[in-house]
Amino acid sequence: MKIADLGEKKIIESIAPFTGINRYVEVGFGDDGAVLRIDKKNPRCVVTTDILVEGTHFLFDRIGFKNLGYKSYEVNASDIAAMGAWPVAAFLSLGLKSGMEYRSLKDFYKGFSLAAKRHGCLILGGDTVRADRLFISITLVGVYEKGSTPLRRSAAKSGDRIYITGWPGESGMGFILLKDRKPGVSTLAKHPLIARHIRPTSRVNVGTALARSPHTGAVIDVSDGVYNELNLLSQSSGKKMKVYLHKLPISQRLHKEATARHLDSLQMALFGGEDYELLFTSSLRLPRVKKLFDRKGARCPLHEIGIVEQGGGVVFLNDMGERVTVIDKTFEHFPDERP
Repeated sequence: MKIADLGEKKIIESIAPFTGINRYVEVGFGDDGAVLRIDKKNPRCVVTTDILVEGTHFLFDRIGFKNLGYKSYEVNASDIAAMGAWPVAAFLSLGLKSGMEYRSLKDFYKGFSLAAKRHGCLILGGDTVRADRLFISITLVGVYEKGSTPLRRSAAKSGDRIYITGWPGESGMGFILLKDRKPGVSTLAKHPLIARHIRPTSRVNVGTALARSPHTGAVIDVSDGVYNELNLLSQSSGKKMKVYLHKLPISQRLHKEATARHLDSLQMALFGGEDYELLFTSSLRLPRVKKLFDRKGARCPLHEIGIVEQGGGVVFLNDMGERVTVIDKTFEHFPDERP
């Protein structure tokens, strides 16, 4: 059996039997990061790792190395945010092509450091190897504020409301626009949708606010699309996610660009990917969640899109309360390549 016969989800599931828990592990395999507690006197820390590969996650001839560095940090900080922690240390391992210019490498680190400074996070080590294709592997370590509880994908409760930050789909639309640009064009484009793809903003302040609230349920960051993350929350929590499609936020600029290209903006919002927003459940109503964020300086667009119920799976409804079938179009890293 080949990797393409399994697909990404099955590959991840196949790893589970080789994982486990010891006395240092509070949250193990299956979340956005692992939570460690070295001893009872020391605070928890969370560790996450991610890979970005040329051609799959970025087009460096369009994005530029400084922006690539910036994005590489934010992608990983988003996982730390989804666990409710604050990023403090980074370890970068890079696969570099022999013909790469030295100044490009410096630009990458400048961009990464610029983003990391927002949280006081420092580069503390890593590794470099020669590779045929540029790839970036980053491990980030985060710590918890006093009074915080690690956030989980498995903590949704019946009656919780489902919320999402920001404007999903904008990054995916930005990627489409970026591909239309000629190679060598200046990186951080003035177009706001391209900027959303090139320089996403991890919701660390939101995550730490949620970690301090006893009313928070399940949390996940939106990296592979809203549809996919809703299903992961449902599976991890063993609950039904009832989602109203007309409540899914679609920005005017996304709608405008999607319409101009004969694309469905709702599909973009569900499957665009690389939004790095937070999708979460809470027993609090929308005004109280906003107040919680305001107290932590975590103001951002926030939208209520559904409710958690007993059962399983994700159910999509229209504005008439009628069930709508949504076909899964989530990006697959290991598609079935058989003829």
